[in-house]
Amino acid sequence: MGHKVLQRFIPLAALLVLAACGQGEGDAGADGTGSDVGSQSDQQSGEPTPPDAVVYRGALTVLQGVERDAAELCGAVAESYPPQCGGLPVTGWDWDAVEHEEAEGVRWGSYLVTGTFDGKSFVLTEDPVSTADIDMADYPELQYQEPEIGDPAEDLGTAELQAIADEIVAAFPRYVYGGWADDQNGVAIIDALLVTPELEAYAKEHYPADTVVFSSMLKPVE
Repeated sequence: MGHKVLQRFIPLAALLVLAACGQGEGDAGADGTGSDVGSQSDQQSGEPTPPDAVVYRGALTVLQGVERDAAELCGAVAESYPPQCGGLPVTGWDWDAVEHEEAEGVRWGSYLVTGTFDGKSFVLTEDPVSTADIDMADYPELQYQEPEIGDPAEDLGTAELQAIADEIVAAFPRYVYGGWADDQNGVAIIDALLVTPELEAYAKEHYPADTVVFSSMLKPVE
């Protein structure tokens, strides 16, 4: 039980700490990139949102490190100063347009973000809002909810379930930031920034039915 709590609440704790940090001035903004999701030149920023695109929203840390030419959404944040993390690239991010903290060339902050997923990055469709300026009680749909757990097709042990979680984390480092074996329910819980169709298809193809359960920080806007 202690292992589960640590895995699931480190991201929330990091978010609250960052939201409480002082605000500073930023430099020029950048579009999102990532070595496993394509380069900045590949991204189609500025194009209209397709009418059938799913819009997602979440309260997340956004960070741009010294060696990164892009802002990224983060799930888990290293407890250092300045903080460190890596995640899903953000298209349309402008540090000049948001309050943020900066130290040693690293820029970060905690924001309510809204946008779509273009297969490579998170594309903003609305201006981000600092979580310091909103009441999260107004967004109950973004609060953590226990994922729905079905009846796994196979009875797997803790080591097997943890191996599944580790494989998914390694295969999707931009979308997934953690995973652990829920041996009580016989499933692998996957903590993700965003549950993409590719991620769901991978789980269905490679593992027994209902063995993988996803918990996502970015949730579809109803």
